[in-house]
Amino acid sequence: MDKKTSILITGGQGRIGKELGSYLAEQGFSEVHALAGTRNGVDLGDDATVAWAFDINPEVVVHLATRLPSKENCLEYPAGMMYENIFVTTKILEEARMGGCKKFITIWDSSCYPEHQILPYKESDLWEGAPYWNKRYYGNSAKVMMELNMAFSTQFQDFVGVNLIFPEVYGPRSRFNPRRNFVVENVITNIAAAQKHEIDIEIEVTKKSSRDFIYIDDAVKAIYHAIEYAETPNTYNASQGDDISIRKLHEKVADIMGYQGEIVWKELDLDVKERTFLDISLIKKELGWIPRVDMDEGLEKTIKWHNENLVPSYVSQDSILVR
Repeated sequence: MDKKTSILITGGQGRIGKELGSYLAEQGFSEVHALAGTRNGVDLGDDATVAWAFDINPEVVVHLATRLPSKENCLEYPAGMMYENIFVTTKILEEARMGGCKKFITIWDSSCYPEHQILPYKESDLWEGAPYWNKRYYGNSAKVMMELNMAFSTQFQDFVGVNLIFPEVYGPRSRFNPRRNFVVENVITNIAAAQKHEIDIEIEVTKKSSRDFIYIDDAVKAIYHAIEYAETPNTYNASQGDDISIRKLHEKVADIMGYQGEIVWKELDLDVKERTFLDISLIKKELGWIPRVDMDEGLEKTIKWHNENLVPSYVSQDSILVR
């Protein structure tokens, strides 16, 4: 792709957006435009704002400006989350098409996959059932928007829609905000707090609980591969390619941090999705992307950044397995 290609990143001041903008600049792209969000006064629900943002007529749009499936969004504001994701994404898609966009890339969370276990999840499994109840509204809106991207690609010539599905993204420079209910962040925060106060920690888990993850650098490079190499419309999973039990995750973090206290395991039948991980064979085959950072290396880098930049405190125990 021509390094002078105009690229617009919505949600460009978010964590992935910032990392993506920096990486594209490192790769020599000179026309990368990062669009801020509502915190900076940019409301993509406003027609005038959207028209202003697309005045550059970007050839590639990376759409990151969506509401993620945090516990707060899913259980307290499901209508607002679903409405915003559908309304804003639809508006951005149409504005991009009218402005001559050639490639439109969306990024969604893997909680859009069906409730029942079809492991590892393949892209063809998306419509094999409803998402788990606590992610139902996010998951259904995400699937509809991915399908709309494919519909645009079907109807309009020279428009290539690409959907990327990520599990939880972790790594340095995260906000470590407990309201987001990110598993890796919460595990690190809780163990760091227990270590600081020299106390034991009690963890509530189910026997089969596991999740997969993707390191921030790998997530950014998956988007880059979609920009550079996706020539036909499609949906791709991108993750580390396997899952890790919640118990094993705690043990890895405790070992890296040198935690000397005891982890007390309390086995419960929690109302959460037990296991989830993604099949990444399609993106490997078609786009040549593979994850480069394994869980051990990723955790070490994340914990190092956490220890150098944040003060540990406790988060709610019920947030550990929400995702």
